[in-house]
Amino acid sequence: MVRSVALLEDDVAIRMVLQRICLEGARLGVAFQSQKGSFPILTEDGERIAFRMEHEVIAAWGFKAGDSLALKFRDRGLEYECVVSQVGEEVMEGVEACLATVPRVLRRSDMHRLADFIPGFAAQSHAATFTNTRSALIDGMVQSFGEEGLELVLRNSKQDIRELLRMGEASLLDVPLDDGLRLRAPTTVAYFGENLVGLRFTKQADGQLLERYRAWIQDQQRIQAQQDKDNFSPRGLKEALARSVQGAALPAARLVVDRDPVLLLLTEREDFARRLGEAMGRKFGLVALDYIKGPVRAQIAPVAGGEGWGRIRMVLIHNQLRLTSPLELCRQLVQKEGCTLPIFLLGTEEDEPKKRHHSVAAGAVDYIAVEPFRILATLRKLDETLRLFEGV
Repeated sequence: MVRSVALLEDDVAIRMVLQRICLEGARLGVAFQSQKGSFPILTEDGERIAFRMEHEVIAAWGFKAGDSLALKFRDRGLEYECVVSQVGEEVMEGVEACLATVPRVLRRSDMHRLADFIPGFAAQSHAATFTNTRSALIDGMVQSFGEEGLELVLRNSKQDIRELLRMGEASLLDVPLDDGLRLRAPTTVAYFGENLVGLRFTKQADGQLLERYRAWIQDQQRIQAQQDKDNFSPRGLKEALARSVQGAALPAARLVVDRDPVLLLLTEREDFARRLGEAMGRKFGLVALDYIKGPVRAQIAPVAGGEGWGRIRMVLIHNQLRLTSPLELCRQLVQKEGCTLPIFLLGTEEDEPKKRHHSVAAGAVDYIAVEPFRILATLRKLDETLRLFEGV
């Protein structure tokens, strides 16, 4: 069986990882000397990678071409670290970006985990039940499969796994797999993660059953490896993105809160959309869209209703987007889509006056700091703006 390795050194395998995280809109943890930050990865072409980073930030950090940057990121739930060399900066389709070399080696930083195989996001999920020493039957889902055990999360994501299990506690695991294979095995709690638990097989587990289970993992690894090979684009992300857009629909807009007036939030952060809906749901409705590319109005039509912008009365653009900058998206709405609705850009309070100036120059009404999030002040600002525009 091919087990997880600490170092990934194959050039094509590394590029596959980079293309996947680009398409998923992942963020890179970037460190240089005492500076640290998180930035969306934009592209890779076999020679270099690019991640969104304002040129002012690059200047403030003080690094230049040839300097080494430490990167951290997650792919399919696994944590990787690498070192790259900065090779310059560029404006890519209106987005200020930092350019760096493609890493030669990726190092797993979580080798303690029982995670030899983690299914891709499109793969079938596997339900599981497991017990604790108090004979409670717990419903969960398998997050990763390991040769020596599994990682599981609770079906009820609001419940804390540590309330049900303790380190070293015995648990009886039951996981239906494919082709009639059912994994029933005694385990013990090996570790806890981000609301997940690692269950390690004990010596009392059926050896023949474990061998069948390990053979099943090997088959799944081969299938996924072939899929990764089929999806890989040697020419780089642009070709991979074109395939992705042709082969799958863009993310759909969703109605978070059904109440008039409705605000449109453009963000890659589902947790931020949920938090905003909870905070403002008594006053405003909310439609959220994980924007990637193309006209915004066409993508929200199914939930906005009516002609033009339908029920939407205001647009909020978060500072965390996948493949474009908030300022560029604001310009697109105003200049290309003729949006006459009030637009606000949302972000941190750092350099707020400068961000407000840039936002207004791009066509927005204003800039609002939502980190920290001052609910009453934000509600008042949005309400006053809506009343002003409705009176025009």
